[in-house]
Amino acid sequence: MKTFKDANKNEVTKIPLPATKRIWIACFVFGAVFWIIGLILWAQRGIDEAVLFYYNPMRIAMDPIVVLSKWLSSNGMAAITILFVVYLLVSKKLKYLDAPLTVYFYTICSYGLSGIAGDLLKEVLARPRPATTYGSEILTWSHELSWAIPSGHATKCIALVLPFILLVSHSKHLHKGIKIMIGLIAVGICFSRIVLGAHYVSDVLAGIGMALIGLPLSMMFANMLLRKMKQEQLPKLSYIWGVLLIFLTWVFMTL
Repeated sequence: MKTFKDANKNEVTKIPLPATKRIWIACFVFGAVFWIIGLILWAQRGIDEAVLFYYNPMRIAMDPIVVLSKWLSSNGMAAITILFVVYLLVSKKLKYLDAPLTVYFYTICSYGLSGIAGDLLKEVLARPRPATTYGSEILTWSHELSWAIPSGHATKCIALVLPFILLVSHSKHLHKGIKIMIGLIAVGICFSRIVLGAHYVSDVLAGIGMALIGLPLSMMFANMLLRKMKQEQLPKLSYIWGVLLIFLTWVFMTL
């Protein structure tokens, strides 16, 4: 016969899941808008081409904006990941850094699933890169062999920052500062792909749309797994998620 004490020991403390219905609807709507605009620009071609050639003299002259874009394109996602890991470690000591630990799991799922889905969709749409289309007419600072749309950098960097920006409390000034910082880095990465001639504007817009639509789907998958975990496991799991986030960033940067 089970005692009351034994029953308490076996009781599972469920992990609280955020109320995200409005966030999910907004992500789907804005994601669809970004995709529609991107596809229209791809079909129209004029704006894509005009922006591509506008930055060509700057690429040739190696203007400061090109130098900054090269750094952001190569290291921006790693910088965001480092900020997240430092935040996680510091939050263990400073209790007012009250971001829910589940945010790290949502981040991994959003980053990984949206990034992989975007790379697979590239193979389906098979749009050539600007360097392939225009050859010696332009200078590009990108030598990737993959297809163009959606931009992988845009998809991954936006998917990386969305969970923290949308799910962490807005009550603390420090959190607002972190959101602004990672948001600016993510926008800078997206912009850098255009400046470097690696992608058209439409590719980047589609990548942002990919990340927005991917967030609700990624969170649904994450919630299925979180429902099977105990709240008491979160502190230890958060360290594992931090390591996985570093590993995933390393994998994406080496592809």
